[in-house]
Amino acid sequence: MGILFWLRNSFFWTMDALKGSSVKKDFLQIETCFKLSSFEELQQHNKPILKHLLNTAVSESTFYKKYAGYKSLRDFPVVDKHIIKKNFDEISISDKTKEKLFTVSTSGSTGTPFKIFQSKRKKTRNTADTLYFANSAGYFLGHQLLYLRLWSAYYRKSNFLAKLQNIRQLDVQDLDEPYIEKLIEELKKDKSIKGWLGYPSGFEKICNYLDKTGSGQLDCNIQSIIAMSEGLSHYVKSKMEYYFQAPVVSRYSNVENGIIAQQKPGEKYFTINWASYHVEILDINKDIPVKTGEIGRIVVTDLYNTATPMIRYDTGDLGSFSFLKDQHNKFPMLSSVQGRKMDVLLDTNGNLVSPFKMYNYLHDYPELDQVQFIQSGKNRYTIKINKKGSFKRENEFVYLFKKDMGKDAVISIEYVDEIPLLKSGKRKLTVNLCQ
Repeated sequence: MGILFWLRNSFFWTMDALKGSSVKKDFLQIETCFKLSSFEELQQHNKPILKHLLNTAVSESTFYKKYAGYKSLRDFPVVDKHIIKKNFDEISISDKTKEKLFTVSTSGSTGTPFKIFQSKRKKTRNTADTLYFANSAGYFLGHQLLYLRLWSAYYRKSNFLAKLQNIRQLDVQDLDEPYIEKLIEELKKDKSIKGWLGYPSGFEKICNYLDKTGSGQLDCNIQSIIAMSEGLSHYVKSKMEYYFQAPVVSRYSNVENGIIAQQKPGEKYFTINWASYHVEILDINKDIPVKTGEIGRIVVTDLYNTATPMIRYDTGDLGSFSFLKDQHNKFPMLSSVQGRKMDVLLDTNGNLVSPFKMYNYLHDYPELDQVQFIQSGKNRYTIKINKKGSFKRENEFVYLFKKDMGKDAVISIEYVDEIPLLKSGKRKLTVNLCQ
C-alpha cells in the first residue's frame, strides 16, 4: 500500500493510543453494533446510552428539566434549528466547566447562521463514525483524499495539516475548464491510491468537462467516491463510476450532527448510523410516526452530544424507511433522502413530488448544462435553463414536466447564463418559494 500510507495510518493510531485509544474504542464499538443479529438487539444495546443522554438533559439542561418524569423518548418534544436558536442557552448544558466544549457552526444552504456546542466525547465519536463509513465505501485513513467542497476560511485546513492528513482541498468555485484539465492531468500522473469526497454539483462539472472533451476511462487509481451534502443524480453517479472506475455512494450528513446514513457500494438504500443516532420518520404536519415506506420528516436523536443535546431534532429533510430484513441488512434503512422540506416541489393538488423525478430530467436531457425548477405559486412554476445554443426539445421538456405537476400547471422557461451557487457552495435543483 505504500510507506507513506503506512506511516500516516500508524501515526494516527499511535497518537490515539497515547490519548487512551478513545477513537479506536469507539470504532470497535460501532463495528460491534452493526454485527448485532437483530434490530431489537441493537435497541437493547443502545438503551443505556439513550437513557444516559435523556437523564443528563433533564437534570442539567434548563429547557429539558420539565421532562424529568419522562417514560420514553417520545415524551420529549420535537425541536428544529429555530427552537434551538431561540432557546440555545436553556438547551445547552449549564455547567460548561466539566470538559472542553467545541463550537460547531454552519451558515446552512440559505445562509442562516446556526451553532451548537459539542462535547469532546461527541467529537471523538464523529471521528470514529467518519473512519467507519469511509472504510465501508473503500477509503482508508492515510490514502490521499480529494476533498471537493466550498473551502471557506472556517473549514480550510493549513497546508501543513492537509499535507500531514494527505488531503487535497479542491474548491468547487475553482472548477472552470482550465482548472479541471490541469487537475485531471495531475491525477493521472499521481499513481498513489486516492478517494473522492465532495459535492455532486462539483462532480457534475468534472463529468461535463470529460463528456465535452470525449474522454475515455481514466487511470487515476481512484478506489472510492463519496458524494455528500446534495442529492446524487443518476447521471453523476454513472459518469463518475465510468470515468474513474470506482463505486460511487451517497452520504447523508450534516454539520451539527455528523454522518446519519450512507449507502454501501452497489446498494441504493442508505445504511443508517444506528450506532450513534436514533432516527425517526415523522408525519409532515404532526409529530407521529409514518408507516414504513411513507415519506416524512427525518428526526434524529444524537446519542453522544451532551453539550447541546440534540433530542428529536428535525433535520429539515424528508425521507422514508425501508426494512429489508435480509442477512446483509438487519436494521431499518433509509430508502430515500428527499432533501430539504422547504425545497421540495408540490404538484397542483398539493402532493409532494420526489426530487428524484427532477434528477431524471438531468439524465434524459444531457444537452442542458444546468437546470433549476422553481415553484412560485400553487400551480405556477419556472424552469431556469443554462444551455449553449437553442434547446430543440423545449416543448417535450415542458410537456413532461407539466405531466408530473398537473394539467393546470402554468410553466414558464427562463434562459440564463449561469445558475449561481449558494453561500454554502452548493446548487439547488429545486426551489419552493411557497413553503
